[in-house]
Amino acid sequence: MFEKPPHQPGVVGDWAGVLPWIWIVVLSVLGGLAAFVRKMRANHVRVWNFTELIGEIVISGLAGLVIAHLCQWREFPMSLTYALTGIGAHMGSRALFKLEGLLDAKFPASKGDDNAA
Repeated sequence: MFEKPPHQPGVVGDWAGVLPWIWIVVLSVLGGLAAFVRKMRANHVRVWNFTELIGEIVISGLAGLVIAHLCQWREFPMSLTYALTGIGAHMGSRALFKLEGLLDAKFPASKGDDNAA
């Protein structure tokens, strides 16, 4: 009498679709922690500078998510996506500047564009 509704891919309750993104967020946060420790050992930041630590984690999280989405868009295998996400998250803001340079080279702004920097 009652039919089970068809399975819809991408539903939040589907752990197979959510777990890879949890892993990507964890890798991004670890990349931020690693970048902070690297800066701390090079005496670029103080040990108890929580503002710098939170900043590194937020920037690394953004860089990791952007890179993961680009990898998914290009249909890279998940193992390569994880590796590139971790590397990009560790690079943090440097990865975002590199990505901006690549996009500027591929899509140059016109001379009359007011938004060009």
